[in-house]
Amino acid sequence: MASPASPPISHPSRRFGPRGLAPDTWPIEPSQRWLLRLALAFPFLLVALLTQGSGFVPVANRALSARGDLIEWGDTGLGWMAEIFPPLSAAISAVVGGSDLALNLVAAVVLGFVLQRLAGVLARRGVGLWGTAAVLGTLVLTPPLYYLAASDLQALLGLALVVIALDGIASFVEERNTESGFRAGLALGVAVMVDPGAWFYAIVLGVLAPFFARRAGRLGRGANRATIAVLMFPAIGAVAFWLYASWWFSADPWGGLEASATNGWFPISAATAAELIAQGMLAVPLFVVAFGFRLVRDRWSLIAPLIAIAGLYLSLWSGLRQAGGQTYVLLTAMYVLLLVAREPGRRRRRVILWTAVAQIAVGWAVLLLLADSPIYLWLRTVTGL
Repeated sequence: MASPASPPISHPSRRFGPRGLAPDTWPIEPSQRWLLRLALAFPFLLVALLTQGSGFVPVANRALSARGDLIEWGDTGLGWMAEIFPPLSAAISAVVGGSDLALNLVAAVVLGFVLQRLAGVLARRGVGLWGTAAVLGTLVLTPPLYYLAASDLQALLGLALVVIALDGIASFVEERNTESGFRAGLALGVAVMVDPGAWFYAIVLGVLAPFFARRAGRLGRGANRATIAVLMFPAIGAVAFWLYASWWFSADPWGGLEASATNGWFPISAATAAELIAQGMLAVPLFVVAFGFRLVRDRWSLIAPLIAIAGLYLSLWSGLRQAGGQTYVLLTAMYVLLLVAREPGRRRRRVILWTAVAQIAVGWAVLLLLADSPIYLWLRTVTGL
Protein backbone atom coordinates (compact mmCIF):
# COMPACT_ATOMS: atom_id res chain seq x y z
CA MET A 1 0.00 0.00 0.00
CA ALA A 2 1.31 3.43 -0.88
CA SER A 3 2.11 5.75 2.01
CA PRO A 4 0.23 9.06 2.37
CA ALA A 5 3.36 10.83 1.15
CA SER A 6 3.54 8.80 -2.07
CA PRO A 7 3.01 10.87 -5.19
CA PRO A 8 -0.11 10.12 -7.21
CA ILE A 9 0.33 7.75 -10.12
CA SER A 10 0.21 9.69 -13.38
CA HIS A 11 -1.69 8.13 -16.22
CA PRO A 12 -0.95 8.84 -19.90
CA SER A 13 -3.11 11.57 -21.36
CA ARG A 14 -5.54 10.27 -23.95
CA ARG A 15 -5.10 13.42 -25.98
CA PHE A 16 -1.41 14.07 -25.66
CA GLY A 17 0.03 10.60 -25.30
CA PRO A 18 2.84 9.38 -23.02
CA ARG A 19 3.71 11.39 -19.91
CA GLY A 20 0.73 13.69 -20.49
CA LEU A 21 2.82 16.17 -22.43
CA ALA A 22 1.18 18.59 -24.82
CA PRO A 23 2.18 18.55 -28.52
CA ASP A 24 4.21 21.74 -28.14
CA THR A 25 6.49 19.94 -25.64
CA TRP A 26 7.53 17.29 -28.15
CA PRO A 27 10.38 16.43 -28.50
CA ILE A 28 10.87 16.33 -24.74
CA GLU A 29 14.29 18.02 -24.70
CA PRO A 30 14.08 21.81 -25.29
CA SER A 31 17.23 21.75 -27.43
CA GLN A 32 15.66 19.14 -29.70
CA ARG A 33 12.46 21.19 -29.99
CA TRP A 34 14.41 24.24 -31.06
CA LEU A 35 16.42 22.25 -33.57
CA LEU A 36 13.20 20.87 -35.03
CA ARG A 37 11.68 24.34 -35.25
CA LEU A 38 14.77 25.66 -37.01
CA ALA A 39 14.82 22.72 -39.39
CA LEU A 40 11.15 23.22 -40.28
CA ALA A 41 11.55 26.98 -40.66
CA PHE A 42 14.69 26.72 -42.81
CA PRO A 43 12.98 25.86 -46.15
CA PHE A 44 10.69 28.86 -45.74
CA LEU A 45 13.66 31.10 -44.92
CA LEU A 46 15.38 29.83 -48.06
CA VAL A 47 12.33 30.45 -50.25
CA ALA A 48 11.96 33.91 -48.68
CA LEU A 49 15.49 34.76 -49.83
CA LEU A 50 14.87 33.35 -53.30
CA THR A 51 11.64 35.32 -53.62
CA GLN A 52 13.36 38.66 -53.00
CA GLY A 53 15.29 38.70 -56.26
CA SER A 54 12.63 37.09 -58.42
CA GLY A 55 10.53 40.11 -59.31
CA PHE A 56 7.50 38.69 -57.50
CA VAL A 57 5.21 41.38 -56.07
CA PRO A 58 3.42 40.25 -52.85
CA VAL A 59 0.33 42.43 -53.15
CA ALA A 60 -1.15 41.43 -49.78
CA ASN A 61 2.10 42.00 -47.93
CA ARG A 62 2.60 45.37 -49.64
CA ALA A 63 -0.87 46.43 -48.48
CA LEU A 64 -0.02 45.25 -44.95
CA SER A 65 3.24 47.18 -45.03
CA ALA A 66 1.42 50.32 -46.19
CA ARG A 67 -0.96 50.04 -43.23
CA GLY A 68 1.95 49.53 -40.87
CA ASP A 69 3.61 52.71 -42.19
CA LEU A 70 0.56 54.70 -41.06
CA ILE A 71 1.22 53.92 -37.39
CA GLU A 72 2.81 56.87 -35.62
CA TRP A 73 4.29 55.56 -32.39
CA GLY A 74 4.00 58.13 -29.62
CA ASP A 75 1.35 60.19 -31.41
CA THR A 76 -1.36 61.00 -28.86
CA GLY A 77 -3.79 62.16 -31.53
CA LEU A 78 -4.33 58.63 -32.88
CA GLY A 79 -6.10 59.99 -35.95
CA TRP A 80 -4.63 57.13 -38.00
CA MET A 81 -6.39 54.40 -36.02
CA ALA A 82 -9.26 53.76 -38.42
CA GLU A 83 -6.88 53.34 -41.35
CA ILE A 84 -4.89 50.38 -40.03
CA PHE A 85 -7.58 47.75 -39.39
CA PRO A 86 -6.85 44.97 -38.58
CA PRO A 87 -4.45 46.61 -36.14
CA LEU A 88 -2.35 43.75 -34.74
CA SER A 89 -1.04 42.61 -38.13
CA ALA A 90 -0.33 46.25 -39.03
CA ALA A 91 1.56 46.67 -35.74
CA ILE A 92 3.67 43.58 -36.48
CA SER A 93 4.54 45.03 -39.87
CA ALA A 94 5.48 48.36 -38.31
CA VAL A 95 7.67 46.73 -35.65
CA VAL A 96 9.70 44.63 -38.13
CA GLY A 97 10.06 47.43 -40.65
CA GLY A 98 7.48 46.34 -43.20
CA SER A 99 9.90 45.15 -45.89
CA ASP A 100 9.00 42.10 -47.98
CA LEU A 101 11.95 40.18 -46.56
CA ALA A 102 11.09 41.06 -42.96
CA LEU A 103 7.50 39.89 -43.37
CA ASN A 104 8.70 36.67 -45.02
CA LEU A 105 11.09 36.03 -42.14
CA VAL A 106 8.29 36.51 -39.60
CA ALA A 107 6.20 34.01 -41.55
CA ALA A 108 9.06 31.48 -41.52
CA VAL A 109 9.48 31.82 -37.75
CA VAL A 110 5.74 31.37 -37.17
CA LEU A 111 5.70 28.29 -39.39
CA GLY A 112 8.64 26.78 -37.51
CA PHE A 113 6.56 26.81 -34.32
CA VAL A 114 3.30 25.75 -35.98
CA LEU A 115 4.81 22.83 -37.87
CA GLN A 116 6.65 21.66 -34.74
CA ARG A 117 3.32 21.58 -32.91
CA LEU A 118 1.72 19.60 -35.71
CA ALA A 119 4.65 17.16 -35.59
CA GLY A 120 4.05 16.82 -31.85
CA VAL A 121 0.39 15.97 -32.40
CA LEU A 122 1.29 13.26 -34.91
CA ALA A 123 4.00 11.82 -32.68
CA ARG A 124 1.76 11.74 -29.60
CA ARG A 125 -0.99 9.98 -31.50
CA GLY A 126 1.32 7.20 -32.55
CA VAL A 127 1.37 7.75 -36.30
CA GLY A 128 5.01 6.69 -36.41
CA LEU A 129 8.16 8.31 -37.75
CA TRP A 130 7.46 7.70 -41.44
CA GLY A 131 3.80 8.67 -41.13
CA THR A 132 4.69 11.88 -39.28
CA ALA A 133 7.31 12.77 -41.91
CA ALA A 134 4.90 12.04 -44.77
CA VAL A 135 2.05 14.10 -43.31
CA LEU A 136 4.35 17.05 -42.62
CA GLY A 137 5.66 16.59 -46.15
CA THR A 138 2.22 17.46 -47.51
CA LEU A 139 2.89 20.98 -46.21
CA VAL A 140 6.66 21.25 -46.57
CA LEU A 141 7.03 19.55 -49.99
CA THR A 142 4.18 21.31 -51.79
CA PRO A 143 3.94 25.00 -52.81
CA PRO A 144 0.73 26.34 -51.13
CA LEU A 145 2.24 27.05 -47.70
CA TYR A 146 5.35 28.60 -49.28
CA TYR A 147 3.12 30.87 -51.34
CA LEU A 148 1.23 32.06 -48.27
CA ALA A 149 4.48 32.63 -46.38
CA ALA A 150 5.89 34.63 -49.28
CA SER A 151 2.82 36.70 -50.10
CA ASP A 152 0.29 37.03 -47.26
CA LEU A 153 1.53 37.12 -43.67
CA GLN A 154 -1.81 38.45 -42.43
CA ALA A 155 -3.76 35.46 -43.77
CA LEU A 156 -1.10 33.07 -42.48
CA LEU A 157 -1.33 34.47 -38.95
CA GLY A 158 -5.11 34.37 -39.10
CA LEU A 159 -5.11 30.73 -40.18
CA ALA A 160 -2.71 29.81 -37.37
CA LEU A 161 -4.98 31.41 -34.77
CA VAL A 162 -8.11 29.82 -36.26
CA VAL A 163 -6.40 26.43 -36.07
CA ILE A 164 -5.69 27.03 -32.35
CA ALA A 165 -9.33 28.03 -31.81
CA LEU A 166 -10.73 24.98 -33.59
CA ASP A 167 -8.38 22.70 -31.69
CA GLY A 168 -9.70 24.23 -28.47
CA ILE A 169 -13.30 23.71 -29.58
CA ALA A 170 -12.60 20.06 -30.35
CA SER A 171 -11.14 19.56 -26.87
CA PHE A 172 -14.08 21.42 -25.28
CA VAL A 173 -16.65 19.29 -27.09
CA GLU A 174 -14.96 15.89 -27.03
CA GLU A 175 -13.23 16.05 -23.64
CA ARG A 176 -15.38 18.65 -21.84
CA ASN A 177 -12.30 20.76 -21.21
CA THR A 178 -13.54 24.21 -20.18
CA GLU A 179 -10.05 25.71 -20.34
CA SER A 180 -9.87 24.77 -24.01
CA GLY A 181 -13.11 26.67 -24.62
CA PHE A 182 -11.58 29.79 -23.11
CA ARG A 183 -8.46 29.28 -25.24
CA ALA A 184 -10.62 29.03 -28.36
CA GLY A 185 -12.40 32.27 -27.53
CA LEU A 186 -9.19 34.16 -26.84
CA ALA A 187 -7.60 32.85 -30.04
CA LEU A 188 -10.58 34.14 -32.04
CA GLY A 189 -10.41 37.48 -30.23
CA VAL A 190 -6.81 37.91 -31.36
CA ALA A 191 -7.54 36.48 -34.83
CA VAL A 192 -10.17 39.09 -35.73
CA MET A 193 -7.62 41.81 -34.92
CA VAL A 194 -5.02 40.12 -37.12
CA ASP A 195 -7.10 38.96 -40.09
CA PRO A 196 -10.63 40.18 -40.92
CA GLY A 197 -11.41 36.81 -42.53
CA ALA A 198 -11.43 35.26 -39.04
CA TRP A 199 -14.63 37.12 -38.18
CA PHE A 200 -16.80 34.54 -39.94
CA TYR A 201 -15.31 31.75 -37.85
CA ALA A 202 -16.33 33.65 -34.73
CA ILE A 203 -19.87 34.09 -36.06
CA VAL A 204 -20.28 30.40 -36.89
CA LEU A 205 -18.90 29.41 -33.49
CA GLY A 206 -21.34 31.76 -31.77
CA VAL A 207 -24.32 30.33 -33.65
CA LEU A 208 -23.30 26.78 -32.69
CA ALA A 209 -22.43 27.60 -29.08
CA PRO A 210 -25.61 26.03 -27.61
CA PHE A 211 -24.79 22.81 -29.45
CA PHE A 212 -21.30 22.85 -27.94
CA ALA A 213 -22.78 23.33 -24.48
CA ARG A 214 -25.05 20.31 -24.86
CA ARG A 215 -22.25 18.14 -26.24
CA ALA A 216 -20.04 19.14 -23.30
CA GLY A 217 -22.76 18.07 -20.85
CA ARG A 218 -23.85 21.59 -19.92
CA LEU A 219 -27.60 22.07 -20.18
CA GLY A 220 -29.93 25.02 -19.77
CA ARG A 221 -30.07 28.65 -20.86
CA GLY A 222 -27.37 29.63 -18.42
CA ALA A 223 -24.97 27.12 -19.93
CA ASN A 224 -25.84 28.33 -23.44
CA ARG A 225 -25.25 31.96 -22.52
CA ALA A 226 -22.00 31.12 -20.77
CA THR A 227 -20.73 29.16 -23.77
CA ILE A 228 -21.67 31.96 -26.17
CA ALA A 229 -19.90 34.46 -23.92
CA VAL A 230 -16.73 32.35 -23.72
CA LEU A 231 -16.55 31.86 -27.48
CA MET A 232 -17.83 35.21 -28.71
CA PHE A 233 -17.00 37.84 -26.12
CA PRO A 234 -13.27 38.21 -26.94
CA ALA A 235 -13.99 38.70 -30.66
CA ILE A 236 -17.00 40.98 -30.11
CA GLY A 237 -15.20 42.92 -27.38
CA ALA A 238 -12.11 43.44 -29.53
CA VAL A 239 -14.05 44.72 -32.54
CA ALA A 240 -16.41 46.85 -30.41
CA PHE A 241 -13.46 48.48 -28.67
CA TRP A 242 -11.81 49.18 -32.02
CA LEU A 243 -14.97 50.74 -33.45
CA TYR A 244 -15.38 52.95 -30.39
CA ALA A 245 -11.72 54.00 -30.33
CA SER A 246 -11.75 54.73 -34.08
CA TRP A 247 -14.91 56.82 -33.74
CA TRP A 248 -13.48 58.67 -30.76
CA PHE A 249 -10.09 59.50 -32.27
CA SER A 250 -10.82 59.68 -36.01
CA ALA A 251 -14.59 60.18 -36.29
CA ASP A 252 -14.84 57.01 -38.40
CA PRO A 253 -17.71 54.91 -36.99
CA TRP A 254 -16.63 51.83 -38.93
CA GLY A 255 -12.98 51.86 -37.91
CA GLY A 256 -11.75 50.71 -41.31
CA LEU A 257 -14.02 47.66 -41.45
CA GLU A 258 -15.58 48.72 -44.74
CA ALA A 259 -12.17 48.63 -46.42
CA SER A 260 -11.26 45.16 -45.13
CA ALA A 261 -12.16 43.48 -48.42
CA THR A 262 -9.33 44.47 -50.74
CA ASN A 263 -11.25 43.80 -53.98
CA GLY A 264 -14.63 44.89 -52.64
CA TRP A 265 -17.29 42.92 -50.85
CA PHE A 266 -18.58 39.72 -52.51
CA PRO A 267 -16.34 39.93 -55.59
CA ILE A 268 -17.21 36.35 -56.60
CA SER A 269 -20.46 34.40 -56.72
CA ALA A 270 -21.51 31.88 -54.09
CA ALA A 271 -21.09 29.09 -56.66
CA THR A 272 -17.54 30.17 -57.50
CA ALA A 273 -16.61 30.21 -53.82
CA ALA A 274 -18.04 26.69 -53.43
CA GLU A 275 -16.05 25.56 -56.47
CA LEU A 276 -12.83 26.91 -54.99
CA ILE A 277 -13.50 25.05 -51.73
CA ALA A 278 -14.27 21.84 -53.63
CA GLN A 279 -11.04 22.12 -55.64
CA GLY A 280 -9.10 22.58 -52.44
CA MET A 281 -10.71 19.53 -50.83
CA LEU A 282 -9.91 17.32 -53.81
CA ALA A 283 -6.23 18.16 -53.32
CA VAL A 284 -6.31 16.96 -49.68
CA PRO A 285 -7.06 13.21 -49.73
CA LEU A 286 -5.89 12.88 -46.10
CA PHE A 287 -8.76 15.10 -45.01
CA VAL A 288 -11.30 13.51 -47.37
CA VAL A 289 -10.49 9.92 -46.33
CA ALA A 290 -10.47 10.70 -42.61
CA PHE A 291 -13.64 12.78 -42.94
CA GLY A 292 -15.42 9.87 -44.64
CA PHE A 293 -14.27 7.47 -41.94
CA ARG A 294 -15.50 9.78 -39.15
CA LEU A 295 -18.77 10.30 -41.01
CA VAL A 296 -19.48 6.59 -40.60
CA ARG A 297 -17.98 6.04 -37.14
CA ASP A 298 -18.25 9.33 -35.20
CA ARG A 299 -20.25 12.09 -36.88
CA TRP A 300 -20.20 14.44 -33.90
CA SER A 301 -16.42 14.74 -34.12
CA LEU A 302 -16.83 16.50 -37.49
CA ILE A 303 -18.32 19.68 -36.05
CA ALA A 304 -14.97 21.53 -35.80
CA PRO A 305 -13.85 20.65 -39.37
CA LEU A 306 -17.28 21.71 -40.66
CA ILE A 307 -16.88 25.05 -38.88
CA ALA A 308 -13.53 25.48 -40.62
CA ILE A 309 -15.06 24.75 -44.02
CA ALA A 310 -18.02 27.09 -43.39
CA GLY A 311 -15.80 29.92 -42.17
CA LEU A 312 -13.42 29.53 -45.09
CA TYR A 313 -16.31 29.50 -47.57
CA LEU A 314 -17.90 32.65 -46.13
CA SER A 315 -14.59 34.51 -46.01
CA LEU A 316 -13.82 33.60 -49.65
CA TRP A 317 -17.29 34.54 -50.84
CA SER A 318 -17.31 37.86 -48.98
CA GLY A 319 -13.89 38.84 -50.34
CA LEU A 320 -12.06 38.82 -46.99
CA ARG A 321 -9.81 36.02 -48.22
CA GLN A 322 -8.27 35.43 -51.60
CA ALA A 323 -7.89 32.08 -53.32
CA GLY A 324 -4.33 30.83 -53.05
CA GLY A 325 -3.56 27.77 -51.00
CA GLN A 326 -5.50 28.62 -47.84
CA THR A 327 -8.00 25.78 -48.28
CA TYR A 328 -5.20 23.24 -48.76
CA VAL A 329 -3.25 24.44 -45.72
CA LEU A 330 -6.26 24.72 -43.40
CA LEU A 331 -7.71 21.30 -44.31
CA THR A 332 -4.33 19.60 -43.88
CA ALA A 333 -3.93 21.21 -40.45
CA MET A 334 -7.48 20.18 -39.56
CA TYR A 335 -6.64 16.59 -40.44
CA VAL A 336 -3.66 16.62 -38.09
CA LEU A 337 -5.40 18.33 -35.18
CA LEU A 338 -8.89 16.88 -35.41
CA LEU A 339 -9.13 13.80 -37.62
CA VAL A 340 -5.93 11.77 -37.42
CA ALA A 341 -6.45 8.36 -35.82
CA ARG A 342 -5.22 7.81 -32.27
CA GLU A 343 -2.75 4.94 -31.87
CA PRO A 344 -3.39 3.49 -35.35
CA GLY A 345 -2.45 -0.10 -36.06
CA ARG A 346 0.15 -1.13 -38.62
CA ARG A 347 -2.37 -1.30 -41.46
CA ARG A 348 -3.80 2.13 -40.78
CA ARG A 349 -0.30 3.58 -40.46
CA ARG A 350 0.41 2.35 -43.97
CA VAL A 351 -2.83 3.92 -45.18
CA ILE A 352 -1.82 7.26 -43.61
CA LEU A 353 1.66 7.05 -45.11
CA TRP A 354 0.56 6.27 -48.67
CA THR A 355 -2.37 8.70 -48.56
CA ALA A 356 0.07 11.45 -47.54
CA VAL A 357 2.40 10.49 -50.40
CA ALA A 358 -0.58 10.56 -52.78
CA GLN A 359 -1.54 14.00 -51.47
CA ILE A 360 1.90 15.37 -52.28
CA ALA A 361 1.53 14.07 -55.84
CA VAL A 362 -2.05 15.34 -56.13
CA GLY A 363 -1.04 18.73 -54.78
CA TRP A 364 1.55 19.17 -57.50
CA ALA A 365 -0.77 17.78 -60.19
CA VAL A 366 -3.58 20.20 -59.27
CA LEU A 367 -1.11 23.07 -59.26
CA LEU A 368 0.19 22.25 -62.74
CA LEU A 369 -3.34 21.80 -64.11
CA LEU A 370 -4.43 25.21 -62.79
CA ALA A 371 -1.90 27.22 -64.77
CA ASP A 372 -3.71 30.50 -64.08
CA SER A 373 -3.68 30.09 -60.29
CA PRO A 374 -1.71 32.64 -58.22
CA ILE A 375 0.41 29.85 -56.72
CA TYR A 376 1.47 28.62 -60.17
CA LEU A 377 2.30 32.15 -61.32
CA TRP A 378 4.31 32.75 -58.13
CA LEU A 379 6.20 29.48 -58.62
CA ARG A 380 7.08 30.35 -62.21
CA THR A 381 8.27 33.79 -61.17
CA VAL A 382 10.46 32.48 -58.33
CA THR A 383 11.97 29.62 -60.32
CA GLY A 384 12.35 31.65 -63.52
CA LEU A 385 10.56 29.04 -65.63
